[in-house]
Amino acid sequence: MATPGGGRAAERRTDPRREDDRRRFHAGAGRGGLSVAGTGCGGVPAPDRTRRHTDGALLARNLRFVLGATQPFAQALLECTAGVEAGEKAGDWRDSQEGLGGGRYSYSVNGVLAPAALYAAARLAENGLLTEFGIDTAFADAAKQAAAVWAREAPRLFRVQRPAAQALDEAKALAVSEGLPTDLPPLDRDVLFHAVALDGRGRPIPVMNSDEGFALLFLDPDADDLQAMLHSVMQRYPLGLMSEAGLLVANAAYATPGLQPLFDETRYHGAVVWSWQQALLAAGLKRQLARTDLPAEARLILRQAEADLWRVISATKDRQAAELWSWRYADGRFVAEPFGQRTGDKAESNAAQLWSTVYLAVRPPDAGR
Repeated sequence: MATPGGGRAAERRTDPRREDDRRRFHAGAGRGGLSVAGTGCGGVPAPDRTRRHTDGALLARNLRFVLGATQPFAQALLECTAGVEAGEKAGDWRDSQEGLGGGRYSYSVNGVLAPAALYAAARLAENGLLTEFGIDTAFADAAKQAAAVWAREAPRLFRVQRPAAQALDEAKALAVSEGLPTDLPPLDRDVLFHAVALDGRGRPIPVMNSDEGFALLFLDPDADDLQAMLHSVMQRYPLGLMSEAGLLVANAAYATPGLQPLFDETRYHGAVVWSWQQALLAAGLKRQLARTDLPAEARLILRQAEADLWRVISATKDRQAAELWSWRYADGRFVAEPFGQRTGDKAESNAAQLWSTVYLAVRPPDAGR
C-alpha cells in the first residue's frame, strides 16, 4: 500500500542537511533544548543548560511509547491499538459525538498517523541526535519494520469497494433523500475509499472522508492506490466529496440509511467543508507531485485533482479563515453558507480559526511563478 518515502534512506544518509540538523540540535541544547525561543533576550530569562537532557530524554520516552504501543499489530496483526477509549465516541480530530459514526478505530490515526509516526521515529534515530538517550540504529530498524507492517496492513482493514453500478444507485438514493438532482454521471470504475473508522468488531464504517489527505501528506501510496483514491474522492457529491462550496469532509452515500443523517450538511463533521482539510489535501497533492517514482498517468490525475481543488478553494476564499461552513443547493450548484446559523444545524462554527491561517504557507501551485 504505502512506503516510507520511495526508498529515500540512502538519500538521507548522504544529505548534508543531516549535519545541519545535528548542529541545530546541539546549538539549541545550549539555549535550553530543542526550542530557540528562550535566549535570555528581551527580558526572557535564559533557561537552565541542563534542559537539553530533559528534552532529549522526554522525546526518547515518547518515541519508545510509539514503538511499544504499535508492536502488537506490527508483530502479530492484532487489532489496531490506537482506539477510542471505552465509553468514549471521539478519538481523533473528528471529535463530535457522531464524527466517527460510532467507530472505535479511526482511519486517520491507524491507517496513516501510526505508520507515519513510526517512519518519523526511525528517521530521528538514523539522524543520530538521540543516540545518547538510547534511540539508536537498532531502534531505527525496529521502527522501520513496524512502520512497514502498519503502512501495508492497516489501510487494508479500512478498504471499502463498491461496484460502479451499486455505487451509482447508492449515491442516487442519497440524492433523493437530500433533495439533490439524481441525474448523476455514470461511473467507469468501482468506487474505492478508506472507511472513516472501524467499529469495535473491526468492521469498516463505510463513510467516504477527506482523511485521505493525511495519507498524501505523510505517506507514499503506490500509483494504483493513489489513482483509485483520487478518482473516488474527487467525484462531485454525492458520488464523492467535491462541490462548488468546497471539499466535503464526509459522504455517507455508501453507508446504511440509518447512519446517513449523522453525516448530512447540518452535522459538525458531516457533509460540510473544513478549511484546514482542504489545505491538508492541497499540501498532500503537492507532496505527491514532487515524487519521482510515479508514472505519467498518476501525475496527470494528481495535477487535475490539484487544479480542481484550488478552483474551489479560490472560489470560497472569503470563508478561508472560518472553522467550517455548510451549503445549500440552488440553481444547479452547491452554494456555501455559514455553519451554525441555520435552523437544524447541530453545532456552531468559529468565524475565525487559528489553524485556517495555514494558507499563509499552503499556496496555489502557480504562486510565486
